[in-house]
Amino acid sequence: MSEVEKIREALRSSKAEKIVAFVKKENEPREVLAVLSPNEVDRVSFSPLSFNNPAKLLMQVNGKVAVVAKGCDAMAIRQLIKEGKLKRENLFIVGVSCRGVADYRKLSKVVNPREVKEVELDGEELVVKLRSGEKRIPFTDVIDENCLYCEHPTPVIYDVLIGEPREGRRDFSDIEEFERLSREERWNYWISQFERCIRCHACRSVCPLCYCEECLVDPSNLAISPMSSPEEKASYPRLLGKTVNAKDNAIYHLLRVLHHAGRCAGCGECERACPMDLPLRKLERKLEKTVVEVFGYDLNEDVPFFSKLDIVGD
Repeated sequence: MSEVEKIREALRSSKAEKIVAFVKKENEPREVLAVLSPNEVDRVSFSPLSFNNPAKLLMQVNGKVAVVAKGCDAMAIRQLIKEGKLKRENLFIVGVSCRGVADYRKLSKVVNPREVKEVELDGEELVVKLRSGEKRIPFTDVIDENCLYCEHPTPVIYDVLIGEPREGRRDFSDIEEFERLSREERWNYWISQFERCIRCHACRSVCPLCYCEECLVDPSNLAISPMSSPEEKASYPRLLGKTVNAKDNAIYHLLRVLHHAGRCAGCGECERACPMDLPLRKLERKLEKTVVEVFGYDLNEDVPFFSKLDIVGD
């Protein structure tokens, strides 16, 4: 039985009212997330191009929900449960032991996406089935870089596990190498990155842990209207301007990342969604390294990081 067939079988056993899973995207090899009814299980697909995180979508679906989750997806789901945004008893989690996902940008440089019918992993190779035949690519050539540092390839929570458990690793070697640069070199690097940001807020919009209705790094979201009182307008926080420049962009990204301290699931959705290809995971991983080494916090703990800081402070 194939991996997809095992996933479908598990979903059928869930007796869920709704299913959040991947389906084939029309005219493309990528899978996209969809909310399905139980009688649509045969539409469910899964491949190395099933890279999006379903956690954010789960917050929009009511009732008993079955979801297909990779390791990083399950980390986000677990965090949302800890923060009271999801209820574990309402979820049936079909966990998939993940070998990594493909970077669609890298793959698109190797083959024409319009010619690709589907992809699958065969050992250490990505098998790309084209309209005109088949092409085999070393998976290391197209793997999402984020997967190289995955600590939880096997979901931390699940009701059914598809595949054998896989060992992850905690590896900050890339961040340690960056830390060896001088302060000036690091600053110049980040300023050069922030200069390219167009502040489209895609990173914030796609992140499963950015669910605040009013966002301090996006003032346009705050509830100020012509009917607001002078007092409300006076207290309106303006932490950054609306113009796109390196300094305002730096404030935007640093505040956004700080809000993820001890919370980031490591799914890489922010970097994947960025139209400017900014190295956003490097910021997240630097903060994660600090949280682990300075505060001794583990994302697997039941107590949220900020709550634990309050406890320690007391």
